[in-house]
Amino acid sequence: MMSTGARSTVVNRTHRVIREKANTMREQRDRRRSLWLPLMIFSPLLLGVCYAGWMLAANYDTASTGMPDSSDQLFIMLVWSLPITAAILGSVWLRRERLARDGGDSR
Repeated sequence: MMSTGARSTVVNRTHRVIREKANTMREQRDRRRSLWLPLMIFSPLLLGVCYAGWMLAANYDTASTGMPDSSDQLFIMLVWSLPITAAILGSVWLRRERLARDGGDSR
């Protein structure tokens, strides 16, 4: 009884696919690791800037009559939501870039 092994072309193709996948996974892991330092630096900085801006805007909240002045409330709300908007736009942009790079449909 003779046993036949897999053809060398199938084995070589399988090895190549596995190596390519391993390289892709390694690149993604390295890219993810390289984002931790900027994230740790700029997250507290962004929070500090938002807090300072909020405190600055809160000082101008009352008019000379002592009554609250609501003329700048929309501006304050827009400035306060800027970090969240930037994060959402950034995540959408990264997702579309990843889909385009992987060859998928980015719609």
